[in-house]
Amino acid sequence: MGLALIMLLNFGEAAVTLMVPWFGANFGASLIAGSLAEQGALLTLAIIFGLLVVQSLVRLGGGYLNAVVSESILADLRTRIFDHVQRLPLAYHHGRRRGDIIALLTQESARLSDFVSRTLVGLPAQILTAAGASLLILTIDPVLAILVPLLIVVFYLTMRVLGRRFRQLGQEIQAADAEAIALAEENLDLLPAIKSFTIESVESRRYRTQIELQKTLQLRLTRLNNFLGPMINLTVSASVLALLFFAGRKLDAGTMTSTELLRFLLYVAVLVRPVSDLSFIYGQIQTARGTLARIASTLAAEVEAVDPPQGAAPRIRGDIVFDNVTFAYPERTPAVHGLNFAVRAGQAIAITGENGAGKSTAVALLMGFYRPEGGRILLDGQDIAEMPLARLRAAIGYVPQTRHLRNGSVWDNIVFGNANATKSQVEAAARIAQAHEFVCNLPNGYDTQIGDKGVRLSGGQRQRIALARALLKDPPILILDEATSMYDLEGEAAFIAGSREALAGRTVILITHRPASLALASRTFHMADGKIGETASG
Repeated sequence: MGLALIMLLNFGEAAVTLMVPWFGANFGASLIAGSLAEQGALLTLAIIFGLLVVQSLVRLGGGYLNAVVSESILADLRTRIFDHVQRLPLAYHHGRRRGDIIALLTQESARLSDFVSRTLVGLPAQILTAAGASLLILTIDPVLAILVPLLIVVFYLTMRVLGRRFRQLGQEIQAADAEAIALAEENLDLLPAIKSFTIESVESRRYRTQIELQKTLQLRLTRLNNFLGPMINLTVSASVLALLFFAGRKLDAGTMTSTELLRFLLYVAVLVRPVSDLSFIYGQIQTARGTLARIASTLAAEVEAVDPPQGAAPRIRGDIVFDNVTFAYPERTPAVHGLNFAVRAGQAIAITGENGAGKSTAVALLMGFYRPEGGRILLDGQDIAEMPLARLRAAIGYVPQTRHLRNGSVWDNIVFGNANATKSQVEAAARIAQAHEFVCNLPNGYDTQIGDKGVRLSGGQRQRIALARALLKDPPILILDEATSMYDLEGEAAFIAGSREALAGRTVILITHRPASLALASRTFHMADGKIGETASG
């Protein structure tokens, strides 16, 4: 609706633009004839002033409406891309640099929004102005009007030659922007390592090289635009001079009146602007095509169906069976193959094995982050491939090796997946995770801000908050992937002693090498080369 109104205002401005020269020529003829005192001349002047007032008001309203619509388009576009990207499977993200996605959400979205709300919506009015001026020139002098299409032919041929270069530069600029964003984000994550190896100057040169590439590409695009604009202007100006020459000859021959000459010249002047602007618009169209293709490609990627299932479903008990499961990451040997093991509901098991044995991959498959290439995983007798992902993941509390904490308070992070939790529930989960005591000693207790990724906390404290978050979810299945690796011995012993009652009745999968944590398991499996075997029973 907003875009249609902007387009309507642009059409109104175009109509006024086409009316002004008509009355302007009449007033000019009166000025030349020395008849300004006549009532008709003053009325013409009043009409021109009124048209200019209307044009200013239309521009004022259109400018404000354009800003509102542009920001609305940008907000909607960014939200839609974010929602879609968030629903894409992890396999999609693992195959792409995060900088590409961030560039889409920021610079690319802004460019496309500005193009749609300003350039694209204004294009029909530009065409209307050019067509209207051409038609009115035709009514004034059909012979001279024949020269006008030559401008369009020159413009078209020029665009055909330069169009491919515009598209190529647009793609190169987008890639350079995404690389710069990804590099900055990566270096901020690696800042402790960069400082410890004292390679700040090396990384600074690396980043500057990328920024210089951005600058070079942008200057190339600017040069191309700057070359195209003056060239089109020169062509248009030469055409105008030719029209002036022929019009002057007609005036000398008496086949054209002074009013017609003024009207003709004013409409030629009106025609110059939209034809010149079309050269820049074409370049913007080529850049926008690349942006639109990248956004369309992202939005076309198949998302996970994570919407909550309709209707009530029976509570998951937690019987898990891996039935001859095989899976390989792209361009790698199978991470798991022929994987067979079962966990009864309410049972706690431990899985040990060297790094790269496939332990975390098995967990990722159980969470539905990836699909097995062979075999199947059963939960309460149902293949999880046929189970709604929302129901599957709601039944699992997961503490990964990497503690994913947000920049917020301790409270915000513990209630991450359960915003309606009460204070007593939060504190109970924190006590089991051995987090309550250290949280209470923080400056603002549970309201203490922990910084980006929990940087203001120690590794062990971050681990305990992540564990408390999973426990607060109160799931029938709990997966602890090295969840106590950063606990001290005393803290781990306290966690084990305090968690037995909380873990009772749940299916628990422990991925650990710590002997104390193994005590929680009734069975222990050892994993090697993507296969598993039971090594102990309790």
